[in-house]
Amino acid sequence: MNKLYLLGPLVAMLLFIGVFSLHRGAAKEREAQKAAAAETARLARLESEQEARRAALAEAHRAAEARKAERAAREAREAAQREERQDALDARDRAFREQDRLAKQVERLRKEIEAEEAALARLAAERQAAEAEKAFLAEFLVKAQANRESLESLLNRLQAPPPAAPRPGR
Repeated sequence: MNKLYLLGPLVAMLLFIGVFSLHRGAAKEREAQKAAAAETARLARLESEQEARRAALAEAHRAAEARKAERAAREAREAAQREERQDALDARDRAFREQDRLAKQVERLRKEIEAEEAALARLAAERQAAEAEKAFLAEFLVKAQANRESLESLLNRLQAPPPAAPRPGR
């Protein structure tokens, strides 16, 4: 029985080694296949990641170009708006300067009109005074001529010999 205790486990161990070596070769093949499949999957994953990176990089370049074009368009639009605003401000300033110039010209013309109206009123008063003086002088001339005629007549009478006085007695 001692031999049985030794032979039983020995035979079981030999059977185990035989089965194990058969399965170990198959396991190595399966493991190699799994490793090859894993390596293929890893390479495929790396290739897909590399392709995704290339696509992402290309997309990033397109997006950067789009942003760059958008930024250039926005800057051009803002520059145009700044130019339009500056033109509007310049036009406003020109309009204010023109308004001030015209306001000063209007004020100057009003003062000239007032001065001319005052001159016209003064001339009208002088004309009325001159007409009144002319009427006075015309009337005075008529009176003076009448007075001269009466004085000449008086002078002639005074220079004329007195009429002979009638003699008393006759």
